[in-house]
Amino acid sequence: MISIEQAINHAKQYVGTVQSSQLSQNKKTGECYYRIRGTEGTALIDARDGKLLRFYRKR
Repeated sequence: MISIEQAINHAKQYVGTVQSSQLSQNKKTGECYYRIRGTEGTALIDARDGKLLRFYRKR
């Protein structure tokens, strides 16, 4: 499990300036992930290995 600081460092290159971050859990599969919102969009980072799961660009 990675810390929130590590997840933010992974997500910075995608989201720009970080505005908020939280730990969430997928109800269906039970996997945990960090949701990090920033000026460029939102990144979902896997809480186990720190890999990018999904990135949503702001419109």
